[in-house]
Amino acid sequence: MQPYTSLNRRKGLLLAFVCLLPMALWAQTARPPRDSAGNQNRERPGFADSILQKIEKVQQTLTRINNVTEDGFNTTEIEQDLPDIQSNIQIIKENLSVYSSVLNIKNLLTFQVLMGDMQQRLDGWRTSLFKYNRQLVTMQMEMRGFAKDEVMQQLRKDSLLQKLYLDEMADIKKNWKLARRSAKANQTRIAQLQANVSKSYFVLIELQDDVRDRIRQSGMQSFSKEYNYLWEVADSNKTSVEVMALARKSYAGQRKMLGYYFRAHKDNWLWLILIALVYFGWVFNAFRKIRHAGQQQVITEAAFKYIKPIPVLAALVVALSMAPFFDLRPPSAYVEMMQFFLLLTLTILFLRRWPKRLFYCWVAIVIFYLLYSFTNAIITPRLSTRIALLVLNITSVLFGWLFLPRIREELPMKKFIRIVSFIYIGLNLLAAFCNLFGRISMAKVFGTASIYSLIQIIGLAVFIQMITEAFYVQMLSSRVTADTKSLLNYERIQGKLSKLLSIGVVICWLIIFTTNLNLYDFLLQGILHLLNEPHRIGSTRFTFASMVMLVFILYVANVLQKYIGYFFGETEDGFSGEITRRGPRLVMIRLCVIVCGFLLAIAATGLPIDKITIVLGALGVGIGLGLQDIVNNLISGIILIFERPLQLGDYVEISDKKGRVKDIGIRASRLLTTDGAEVVVPNGQLLSGQLTNWTLTNDHIRIELPVTISPTEKLPAAQEAIQQTIQAHAQVMHKMPVDILFTHVNDKECGLRVLCWISNIANEHKVKSELLLQVYQALKAAGVEVG
Repeated sequence: MQPYTSLNRRKGLLLAFVCLLPMALWAQTARPPRDSAGNQNRERPGFADSILQKIEKVQQTLTRINNVTEDGFNTTEIEQDLPDIQSNIQIIKENLSVYSSVLNIKNLLTFQVLMGDMQQRLDGWRTSLFKYNRQLVTMQMEMRGFAKDEVMQQLRKDSLLQKLYLDEMADIKKNWKLARRSAKANQTRIAQLQANVSKSYFVLIELQDDVRDRIRQSGMQSFSKEYNYLWEVADSNKTSVEVMALARKSYAGQRKMLGYYFRAHKDNWLWLILIALVYFGWVFNAFRKIRHAGQQQVITEAAFKYIKPIPVLAALVVALSMAPFFDLRPPSAYVEMMQFFLLLTLTILFLRRWPKRLFYCWVAIVIFYLLYSFTNAIITPRLSTRIALLVLNITSVLFGWLFLPRIREELPMKKFIRIVSFIYIGLNLLAAFCNLFGRISMAKVFGTASIYSLIQIIGLAVFIQMITEAFYVQMLSSRVTADTKSLLNYERIQGKLSKLLSIGVVICWLIIFTTNLNLYDFLLQGILHLLNEPHRIGSTRFTFASMVMLVFILYVANVLQKYIGYFFGETEDGFSGEITRRGPRLVMIRLCVIVCGFLLAIAATGLPIDKITIVLGALGVGIGLGLQDIVNNLISGIILIFERPLQLGDYVEISDKKGRVKDIGIRASRLLTTDGAEVVVPNGQLLSGQLTNWTLTNDHIRIELPVTISPTEKLPAAQEAIQQTIQAHAQVMHKMPVDILFTHVNDKECGLRVLCWISNIANEHKVKSELLLQVYQALKAAGVEVG
């Protein structure tokens, strides 16, 4: 029995071990895991739940890392454009070595602008690459954290758990390897890009310091003697072949850098194309509306000079004239390129629109432009070159004195063009003087600045005329489509529009002129410093720039709300014979323009909200003390917009005034009486007083004709003659009966009161006069004696 008992005991122990093993495992999984600090994790009641949670978290993290690294970081622009920037840096190095003895200020300024642009891009790339590298380091730290996690370590050690989560562990292992490999590859690539970008960045910083030093030297040397006096025999030590090779190398490098600038600022080209398309569509659509209305004679009578029904050239001139506004620090080569395109477009435009003599003058300007552009390629001028440059300056002076007055008479802004003409002559005289005394750099700068400024002002003057002609054709289109027969006082809006455009033209011309004189950066920095320097009044801070923007926005908003009515058929003529009613759309647009302009102006000042609240509080006190009437009129104007008791073109009667509603303003409205007087009526009076609107629902009005005849037996014939005469008139409404009433009857005369309806109240007096004459003639023809 002993063996049996011993065997049974061993079997019992083995059975107990097998039965208790799952319970022990369950107890172990039921114990909360510990974190890296040894504390128990009580986020889940069981270890199995913690394992599932951890596996899910690891899978999500690895999937996110793989998605990010598989798509790659956004370094395409850096990888594509960095070699181009490195090549440009090398070109600048070579050009600086070329100009080690001869300093070309225009090229140096071009290098400075381009290097500033490249520095900005490299700085942005460095920031992006640092962010990408930090993201990669964070990803690797997350993966290392999972590797050291207690739950994941126990999963790797415990074979039973590994069998239980076999598929999950296989996915984690696969994604882990993929994430580690891709993160490492991306980090290597990002590190290499960081090294290349930083290297180029620091080289660029050194080059910028070098260029700044050269510009300072050039500023001092430009006023000193660079070469011998012209009357001294001195020629260049370099041969013609060497000089041409040097010039070609410099030109090739500048052309490549200019191509880089165009590519880096391709959004400017998109804006220019958009402006050209908008202008083209605007003018083309206006001409199309006039043609569809069958009013070709309107276009002929207008005699547009520069715009045509298909305004391709006009659109190009408008876009190219606005090019300087899209880059306030353009390189000089870019300015010259845009002026060359403008020159070609203007030449084609003037070929058929200018008289032959004036066009020949323009051809002479084109030739001067080409010759002066060639002088920029001169690095070491020879004696023959200096003599040719002197002859060019003297010829330009004679041309400006003799022929520019003829061109000036053909263009708007005659006074400003006259000033530019004198500047053109003066700069050429200065260029000739500098050439005589060996200041070649200054001579080239003055000569090129003179011709470029002349071409630019001619182009901008044509630009003003194109814009005003476009407004004109738009107004004609609005009136034709609205079937308005009134005359258009175009001169009034043309004067205001020309003044507004002239401000922009002068600013644009100054940008080009100072850029060509190499003064733009200096002046711009001084102006920006003056405008952006903060000032204090008490606790309020402000800048002159915010004040300028405040005045400018308010001025533009006022001009727009004042003249925007011309686009909706508004005229400046006298009392027309037709009633044309227009809804409150124009008044609402004016209100929106004023409100938006006021809000933009307040935002431009940069005042904090609490300061604006104080101003509004003070305004409320002012309203309570003395501005009640003004506010009442403003609120009444808004009520008129929505309540619509009258519309533009309505024939109304207010107190003893009767006329057509010409304008509904924000504060007051205007009536045009039949006598031609304009009556300004406050909006509050329109709402509070008695208003008679003769055309609220229709334009009909009943008129009264007094007729006196002798009492005879022909009274029925007289009534019949009156009835037939009135109904035969075109303005009388035939659907409404004609009433003939007796006012008095005696032995000497019979007084008749003839009542009839006419279709247009604006023709009341005219129709009444015509009917009285026709009734008199009809009664005489019927043998009735009229008293």
